[in-house]
Amino acid sequence: MSAVFTGARTAARPGTSGRSLASPARPARFSRTARPAPNPTHASPGEEANDVIVEWDVVVFRDGDGLSVGKVESVRASDGMCVCQPLFQEEETGVWLEATYTRGPKTVPLGDITAILDADFAQRMAPDRVSNPHGEHAEDFWEILAELPDGVRRGE
Repeated sequence: MSAVFTGARTAARPGTSGRSLASPARPARFSRTARPAPNPTHASPGEEANDVIVEWDVVVFRDGDGLSVGKVESVRASDGMCVCQPLFQEEETGVWLEATYTRGPKTVPLGDITAILDADFAQRMAPDRVSNPHGEHAEDFWEILAELPDGVRRGE
């Protein structure tokens, strides 16, 4: 015989881990603002870790003649480059998804990163019921909390 669950049941927005957004345990990195990107020569010892671009950061980068939002896939400090997977905003929900089918990863100089965005990461069941009939597959998405600069590409 199993015990009955008597604990509190709470619902939290994806990516908040059940904590209030004003929680003192939540790092200053999640301040709901866009931070300017660091200088590409930022990697000196003793500098604040929040000024360093790392994998999985959501950034704004120069993409051709405009600006795009992307997830940092990798950072190559040796040659000052990083690989960004472009994201697009889903019209129905406003969340940001990877544009893997229409836009492949872009290798960009660290100097072309214009801002590091505050964003919550989560996963959801892939909505395509033809290729995912039983709901086993998930897709990554991001809810961007910061204001985006003017002129940022939102579509695929």
